[in-house]
Amino acid sequence: MWDTKRQAIWLATALVLVTLVVVPQAYEEDGRFDVGYFVLLEIIFVGVVCVMFYIYSRKQR
Repeated sequence: MWDTKRQAIWLATALVLVTLVVVPQAYEEDGRFDVGYFVLLEIIFVGVVCVMFYIYSRKQR
């Protein structure tokens, strides 16, 4: 049920949505874009998604 195609669709959708949320957060108070902070938030999010994929893709015993 949790096949590769479905995982790819969820990952792509989640990346687009989280990027739309994270981009405004990555601006500093003076208006400069902080690339390092943006990348950090994206890496954390991808880590969470990978853990969720691992949990959901385990076979039920």
